[in-house]
Amino acid sequence: MSAAIIGIEEVLNRFARLAAAVSDLDKPLKASGVYMLGSIERNFKAQGRPQKWQALAPSTLARRRKGKGQGGAQILIDTARLKNSMTSAGAMNVTSSGFTIGTNVIYAPRQHFGYPGGKGRGRSKTPARPFLMFQTEDADAIGKIFNRHFGQSI
Repeated sequence: MSAAIIGIEEVLNRFARLAAAVSDLDKPLKASGVYMLGSIERNFKAQGRPQKWQALAPSTLARRRKGKGQGGAQILIDTARLKNSMTSAGAMNVTSSGFTIGTNVIYAPRQHFGYPGGKGRGRSKTPARPFLMFQTEDADAIGKIFNRHFGQSI
């Protein structure tokens, strides 16, 4: 005599849907990357999060474009080249195992990590103003993106 397990077919179907969802992460990864581009935009708008960026030096303020730039005295927003490079489609790359966000603006590392100063052009000391970073709420939001993806799948 064989005993049938009630509901086993539904359980196996759910496992199959979950396996398909795990193998198809393009949608939640892309959504997470788009979310992070927005978070980076909020970093610029807030002038640093969670900690505000160090104020601009008086010498930097004197060299500013006096109203011609998009942000005037806003930190890292004179021409907005760096900020805009982080919101363009080229800033994000989604692969099967994750996503990367970056910029090809040459001075981005100096602004993000800081620079101790040196000789030659661009020799002035630059304080670190991290703009490409996760915030606590970002991890929660990305978790919700993946929960929705898996919830729709099973």
